[in-house]
Amino acid sequence: MSYNLGIKHKVKRTILWAILLHDLGRVFTRKVDSENSKVIFGDFEGVSSFVALEILKKANVPENEIIEIIKIISFQYTIIDHIKYNDPSFDELSKMFIYEEDLFKDLFEYVRCDLFGRIIDESKIEYYDINRVEQSIKKINQISKNKKIKTTKKNILYILVGPPCSRKSSWVNRKSKEFIIINRDSCDEEIGKKYGKHSYDEAYDFVKENPDVEKEADELYKAKREFAKNSKNKNIIIDNPNLMLSNRKKWITPFLDTHTIKVIVFLDSLENIVKCSKKRSIEINKYIDEKLIISKLKTFYFPLYSEGIDEIKYIFNKE
Repeated sequence: MSYNLGIKHKVKRTILWAILLHDLGRVFTRKVDSENSKVIFGDFEGVSSFVALEILKKANVPENEIIEIIKIISFQYTIIDHIKYNDPSFDELSKMFIYEEDLFKDLFEYVRCDLFGRIIDESKIEYYDINRVEQSIKKINQISKNKKIKTTKKNILYILVGPPCSRKSSWVNRKSKEFIIINRDSCDEEIGKKYGKHSYDEAYDFVKENPDVEKEADELYKAKREFAKNSKNKNIIIDNPNLMLSNRKKWITPFLDTHTIKVIVFLDSLENIVKCSKKRSIEINKYIDEKLIISKLKTFYFPLYSEGIDEIKYIFNKE
């Protein structure tokens, strides 16, 4: 029904794709709540985004459209919460999607199809206000598009965004050695070597199993983080997953006045990420199981310019 509504309203192809693929992550996040006799799926949107990638690539969807589709999937419940509870408010949403007004409109058109293409329980009908959706679309059509002003700040802060095994570190290895590079895993490895642990898995397990050693790794990471934050005239790379808004904010805020903030989003399918992890386990003894990868993807929040970001670039795995 949702897809048919999309056809009726003549929505963009990207919205139709999002309607078809948005629920894919539920398969991986499904949990049975035996106590209350129900099934819950919480925070499946990020997983859906990375599962959808495989299908979209096989369907030869252009990369720019893939980005649009998985953004819609990622932010769907932000808009649904607005429609149901007015939280966030329309004004808050307008600030969130500043510089990305096309996405803002696409999300409301998507939600119009998704919400009202369902069979709605009478006890919940009050939460499904089609008038609010239509009014919001009219408001968005009246909003002027904001253009991001290009920064002239000399130094660069790169924030890499992507789950484990999305080839962030491979990108880092191709950059100039003049960059200060911050990476939490490297702290575990560095401390692990001190105790004779020469692979990442050995070091990671040893650190996690020994609270005093873990404290050493935490202190080393803290020292490197503070050094970076005090390096206002240096180029810096944050080579961590940075999937959550709060993770990125910790780095963006200290450098807003001194650095051009560039975010690099690494996109690959869940299937390829799991394969990469298995391959990496054989080559360098660094393994992350699928369950942990899923838990990371559940926290994924697409970067938006409103976070204080100057440039956002997307890198697709070509292998």
